[in-house]
Amino acid sequence: MMRERAYKREARLKECGEIRKKNVSEYFVNFSKLHREWMQELVDKYKESGEFPVIPMAMLPSYCDNTFDKEVALFAALLIKDEGEYVENVAHVIESVQAFKEMMGESPWEWFKHRAFVKLSLGRAQDKRTGGVVNWKIAKLMDRLWGEVFEGKYGEKGRYGIYGLIDKMARVQRCSYFGVLTALVEDCGVGNYFYKLRMLLMVACSGDGFGLSLWENHNFQELCPITSGLRQFLKMWMPDYNRIGGVDEAISLFGLRGKCDFFYAWLGWKNLQKRNPKGCSLYATTYLRWYENGVNRKPCKWRLVMPEMEF
Repeated sequence: MMRERAYKREARLKECGEIRKKNVSEYFVNFSKLHREWMQELVDKYKESGEFPVIPMAMLPSYCDNTFDKEVALFAALLIKDEGEYVENVAHVIESVQAFKEMMGESPWEWFKHRAFVKLSLGRAQDKRTGGVVNWKIAKLMDRLWGEVFEGKYGEKGRYGIYGLIDKMARVQRCSYFGVLTALVEDCGVGNYFYKLRMLLMVACSGDGFGLSLWENHNFQELCPITSGLRQFLKMWMPDYNRIGGVDEAISLFGLRGKCDFFYAWLGWKNLQKRNPKGCSLYATTYLRWYENGVNRKPCKWRLVMPEMEF
């Protein structure tokens, strides 16, 4: 009898949770129509501006000429912190990128293929730093990757580069690219890898913004790089987003062309705040008041408080 009551109570709680989730989702979608259109416009204009932050995974491969070189540079850059991780000194990030560029030489693929990175793990060299990163971390990540590319059963001896390995592993193991990447870099010193791997996919697969169009993967838009700053940005527009599930589920309600565009919206908003702090503050405050009071204003009222986009 007690077990039956417990089952019924659990069922009721689950049903109530689904109702709350549905109510919050429907309310946000109905309330924020004009705001979401404004946000897509913000994304488009920000991308056109080209005023992107320093992203090592986009910057380091840009020095390379061919795809294989860019892939190695992309994975090496996993170890460098970027502005999305609240690096205080951006100049230090640029110096780190330059140090990695000099370390790998003109052809990162040849540096990788011939295992030149091994010397970074020998003797005293392993405790020294390149671009602020301890050498043994660089050697460990590259060695793990080299083993899978040239000696693993999916790498085909490096014939198709790193992308060939990842694509085949994903198809054979029936998992996502993100799952494959997670297995490849775990225990290799890559910090904050949940954010880093999503950023890697965004850079490698995207063709706009700071994307490099290295790989073909139509599902990359379903993964948005998530930082604490981006969570705060989400909460500003949807204060009760945690009632409908995770961050990814909440981001999908904004109806942007892809979840990755929410990352650009966050970057665009930060840029806009620097240019028009009063306008952004007024809009955020007014939006929150309307949202909490359930006020659905006319389009003319929205346009009065929406800050001008000038990049």
